[in-house]
Amino acid sequence: MIKLIFSVSIMAFSLTGICQKIIYNPNQLYSVNELQDDFKFLRTNLEKNHPNLHLYTSKEKLSFFLDSLYKCITRPLSEMDFYNLITLINSKLKEGHTMLLPSEEAGNYFNENARFFPFYIKILNNRLYVNMNCSTDTLISEGSEILNINKIPSKDILDYLLTRQIRDGNNQTYPIWIMTNYFKEYFSFSFGHPDKFHITFKSKEYENKTVTIDALSKDSIRFYRKLKYNERDSISSPKQGIIFETNKQSGIALLSIKSFDPDILNSVYHQSFDNTIKEIFDNLNKGNIQNLILDLRDNQGGDFETGKLLLSYLLLRPIKYLPKSNNKEIIIPKPNSYKGNLYVLINGGSFSSTAILCSYLEATKRGFFIGEETGGNKIIISGDPIDTILPNTKILFSVSTTGYVIRKNRNKGRGVIPNYYTNISIDNVITDSDIPKQIALDIILKQLK
Repeated sequence: MIKLIFSVSIMAFSLTGICQKIIYNPNQLYSVNELQDDFKFLRTNLEKNHPNLHLYTSKEKLSFFLDSLYKCITRPLSEMDFYNLITLINSKLKEGHTMLLPSEEAGNYFNENARFFPFYIKILNNRLYVNMNCSTDTLISEGSEILNINKIPSKDILDYLLTRQIRDGNNQTYPIWIMTNYFKEYFSFSFGHPDKFHITFKSKEYENKTVTIDALSKDSIRFYRKLKYNERDSISSPKQGIIFETNKQSGIALLSIKSFDPDILNSVYHQSFDNTIKEIFDNLNKGNIQNLILDLRDNQGGDFETGKLLLSYLLLRPIKYLPKSNNKEIIIPKPNSYKGNLYVLINGGSFSSTAILCSYLEATKRGFFIGEETGGNKIIISGDPIDTILPNTKILFSVSTTGYVIRKNRNKGRGVIPNYYTNISIDNVITDSDIPKQIALDIILKQLK
């Protein structure tokens, strides 16, 4: 079972007002011996538990790299400085279910006491754009490109953060998706919590302008987001994890699935995956719907069972699911499986068991993919992480324990590549223009003429 771990783990750093008061000193330095002990603990757990430790970096090269990191521990460091050192491992491991996060104490302390970068951003072509301005500033408009922050070029900031980010193989879509959704957290992990941000930007109004913006608490950022962008606020997001819409006149249906984790669907959206999916496909067949758009964007996965169930409603022929694992199974299409045209919307947030499902759809030539490359690998994946804590710094550490071969093809470290890659502009983002969905509709309507 590959459980959704990223959103749950990072959630502790995104929420405010729910943590207990705790004594934490962000300037505390850990001795060289303490840091070395933590590093040895980390390395031992990786080498003991990880099933694909040398999938992308040879044993010799990884050993040399880990030895080099260990030799960098020559002086006392704070937790965050040590965190920025050891997360370089991600650039060699390239595995999305093994991750490091600052300690729970650090998360609680910074959420309650620190101030953050008050913008929601979008990364496009390795450039940093403003999606939402949640500060008191009125000069930096939505769509502005941020050129530097506190005199650090945006390109250097992105390079630094992305190098330390988890991913599945060689593609960049998942780390970019993570950075887009959690930029203020990861920026603070590496660049701290300044009281002010000196931001140089360019926009339609200004070619190259620098302004000084106050850092804000997360409560304040949420307040301004709701005030300025109420309809776009996460509070106003759909109240269902599985959304189904049909247009019987055109014979087109849209099925959007936000998660394959039944616990999330039950507790957050009060939906039963099995019952909801059965009802949807009964309606698809009764309504004679000839074209189905399946939206799996931002779906980071969940359980195998939910993905297998959906596959049984979509496949036209049997497949061998994870043939070399304890979860191996031959998935046979259900008698009422959907046999119409299938269009699948994907992006960097399509990860874990979602990427597995997409991989089997691609392998059986079932569906036309639109969007961007899935964040999850389509050939091999690791999962079933165990959670541990580094003994001295208390940095959170999850390490995968099981490897899964999805398909027998040669692993190139890539996800499912869309048949139609969509180029999204910042104007599309700030106007909430759903380009992939519109492309799917245009293709369908063109064929109906």
